[in-house]
Amino acid sequence: MALKDKKSTTEGVFNTLSIPVLIIDSYGKIIELNDALSSMLKKDAGELKNRHLKDVEALSSLWSSFLYARSSPEIVRDRIKLNDREYEIQLKNTKLNHHKEIVSVTFYDISHFMSIEEQLSKRNRELIIINTLSTTFINSDNISEVFNDLLEKVLMLTEFKIGIIMLREKNDFRIVAESGVSKEFSKNTKQGALDKLLWYVFDEGQPLYIAEEEELKNNPTLIKEGIEFLVISPLVISDNIFGALLLASRRPIVFDFDLASLVSMVANHSALIIEKVKLFEETQRLSITDALTGLYNVRHFYRSLQQELERAKRYNDIFSLAILDIDDFKIVNDTYGHQVGDDLLKEFADILCNFSRRSDIVARYGGEEFVMILPKTTKQSAYNLASRILEKIQSHDFLSRKGYHLKITSSGGISSYPEDGDSEKELLYCADMALYKAKQEGKKRVVCFDRTIEAEVL
Repeated sequence: MALKDKKSTTEGVFNTLSIPVLIIDSYGKIIELNDALSSMLKKDAGELKNRHLKDVEALSSLWSSFLYARSSPEIVRDRIKLNDREYEIQLKNTKLNHHKEIVSVTFYDISHFMSIEEQLSKRNRELIIINTLSTTFINSDNISEVFNDLLEKVLMLTEFKIGIIMLREKNDFRIVAESGVSKEFSKNTKQGALDKLLWYVFDEGQPLYIAEEEELKNNPTLIKEGIEFLVISPLVISDNIFGALLLASRRPIVFDFDLASLVSMVANHSALIIEKVKLFEETQRLSITDALTGLYNVRHFYRSLQQELERAKRYNDIFSLAILDIDDFKIVNDTYGHQVGDDLLKEFADILCNFSRRSDIVARYGGEEFVMILPKTTKQSAYNLASRILEKIQSHDFLSRKGYHLKITSSGGISSYPEDGDSEKELLYCADMALYKAKQEGKKRVVCFDRTIEAEVL
């Protein structure tokens, strides 16, 4: 076969290869390329032959790999991007004779695999985020710290420096966690400086809201804090917006699709965690709450009494205990029925709450008996408080909205630490004896315990 025919046959086989191939001499000049490579580069082979590799823009990025392959006995592998496609290239140096070497370059399209790798990488990042946020609830011994822990992780994952978690309570917003803001900003936000913007975001119903430059400039609180970028993500569970995650920066940020996806995912998972926290808090509340009156139940009362006693002993302090009982409550039940009796107990409990301080513990002790733990309160002060409560009860029209206008009275017994005892059992016993004495003396009165009462009752 003639040399020309052999060359033609070789070229024919070369061009039938579906994989793009490039042949370069040892100086970097393109000797040959097949049709698959021409098609990939969208250039005619004649335009590229005999040109130097560095002079062809689409292939110039191969130069460093070519230099390395020229001096290596092994196959050299690298990756390049051409026309929005990813390729793995393999470069092989071959000696034709003592004077001539060539480097063959084979292109393998790995775009599909790169897409899968990117998706796996993205999924891995998502799993890391979910796992990081999930540990918030698991690792928090103190439920009140969950929100701060959650926000700390959100800022770590998103790389924002400013963050606020706000929960919606009827027509107001309550900050449950904040980071990176000044005391003045926090104070103004609590007073409603961002409420108008939040309500607008909620009404719009968007999963993410990026504050416009004009909005930032028109809000004095944001201006003073130096906020250059603000994104708000409503916290939503079952189409119910119960709060918002605010992330901000004091420098401009380019908000692209990847960052939007990240913030959305963080906000969605945060909403799930917060929902669990709220359910947990509600479960805790119900476990210590009397189902009928909404006051603390007797189990929580005993626990609180023990804690108050320990506190008083530790700090050499005082406190008082008051037991209040509705006089002749059985008559109400027998006359009007148990439903009316239950409604009366609820209204009685409301009066006790209205007279109590934030630090007081008000609980239903059992039946128609109620108890109050009054920290840092002398016996005389406790007596004065109980007397005012009894006066209010005696003058109050119970169930007037339901047309009953019931009049009742109540009796009370008071004991104090350390005057009347240094244990829960002693203090309860003394308050109970004082209540018993009040009943003996004609009811509708308050009696403070003293040692003469014990002798009289027994």
